[in-house]
Amino acid sequence: MVNIAYSTISYGSSGADVRKLQETLNQYGYSLDVDGQFGSATRQAVMEYQKNNGLTADGIVGSNTWGSLNSRSGNTTAVGNNSGSSGNRNSSSRPEYEKSDAVISAENALNDWENNKPVEYQSQYAEQIDAILNDILNREEFSYNMNADPLYQQYKEQYIQNGKKAMMDTVGQASALTGGYANSYATTAGNQAYDEYLNELNYIGLDLRDRAYEQYQDEGDKMIADITLLRGLDGDDYEKYLGELEKYYADGEYLLNKLVSMSDAEFEAFLAEVAAWENDRDFAFRQHQDELDRQEFEREMAFRQAEVERAQANADREYALALQKLEQSASSGSSKKDEKDEKGSSTKNVPVTYGEFCSRTGVYSILTESEFYSSKLAGEMYSTYQEYLAAMYKEYA
Repeated sequence: MVNIAYSTISYGSSGADVRKLQETLNQYGYSLDVDGQFGSATRQAVMEYQKNNGLTADGIVGSNTWGSLNSRSGNTTAVGNNSGSSGNRNSSSRPEYEKSDAVISAENALNDWENNKPVEYQSQYAEQIDAILNDILNREEFSYNMNADPLYQQYKEQYIQNGKKAMMDTVGQASALTGGYANSYATTAGNQAYDEYLNELNYIGLDLRDRAYEQYQDEGDKMIADITLLRGLDGDDYEKYLGELEKYYADGEYLLNKLVSMSDAEFEAFLAEVAAWENDRDFAFRQHQDELDRQEFEREMAFRQAEVERAQANADREYALALQKLEQSASSGSSKKDEKDEKGSSTKNVPVTYGEFCSRTGVYSILTESEFYSSKLAGEMYSTYQEYLAAMYKEYA
C-alpha cells in the first residue's frame, strides 16, 4: 500500500499541489486551466465535487477531499510538494504561516516607494527673486541734481556761451543804431538776449529732470516685471512638484492597499487551512477513538461470552456429577454415612468446586478458588481449597 501525504490547499494557494488537484478534477469532467493557481474557478469546481460526493462543500481540499479524489481516480501519487504558497503543507503537522513570494514582492515594492520619496522643493529662482526684491525694497527715492548731470552741464556751457554771444551781438547792434557808442539800451537789450538763453537752459533742465524720472520709473517697472516673471516660473515649478508629490502618495496608497489586500486574503486562506487541518485532525481523532471504543466493546463482549461459557461448563459438570451420584445411589440401594476426617468434617460427598458448593447449599458468599489462594486462609488455616470447601460445607450444609 502506498502512503499518500495529504496536504490542505484552498483559495489563494498555488504550486504543484494545485496543479495536481486541477488535473484530477479534469478527469471528472471539469474544464480547468492547469496553471497551479487556486482561483475562483477551481474553488467552484471543488465545492461542486464536494457537494456531489457527500463532503462538506467548503472549497477546502483536506485529507477527506483528497482521499475521495484519489480513491475514485486510483491515483496513488504522493502530493505535498511544498512549492508555492503557505497552503501546501503535510497534514501530519500543524500548518505554519509563511509569506508568499507575491506578498514579499508587494512589501519590497512598498519599501522601495518609501525610500524614493521626492526631495523637498528647492526653487531655482529663489536667489534671483530675493535679489530683485531686495533692490525694490531698498531702492532710494527719486532725486535729480542738475549740477550733477553731465548732459545738463554740456547744455549749460553751450547756452551760456550762446547767451554771451547773443548778448554781445545785441549790444553791438544796439550801439550801431546810436553811432557806435554803448548806452543803457544796448546793455539792457544784451542782457535780455542773455537771459533768454538762460531761461531756455532752465527749461532744458526741467526736461532732463522729467526724463530722469521716467527712466527711474521704467527701471522700477522692469524690476517688478522681472520678479513677476520669476515668481510665475517658480510657481509653475512648484505646481509640477506638487503634482509629482501627489502622484507619489497615490502610488504609495495603491501599493499599501495592494499589500494589505493580498496579506489579508493570504492570511484568511491560511486560517482556513488551519481550520481544515484541525477538522481533519479531529476527524482522525474521532475515528481513532471510535476504533478504540469498538475494540473495548469487543473485548467486553468476549469476556462476557467467556464468563457465560465458563458458567455453562461448571453447570454441565455439576449436572454430570449429580447424575453420576444418583446413578451410584440407585445402584447401591442404600445410603452411606459420611466419613469424618481428623477434624470431624465430612470426607465423602463433599463438593469439589465452587459451583457445586453453591448449587448444593444455595450459598454464594464463600471464596472462589482464585480468591482463596490469593487470601491469607491459604496455608494458614487450610492447605487446599478442597479442605476449605469441606469446612464451609460442614458449616452451611
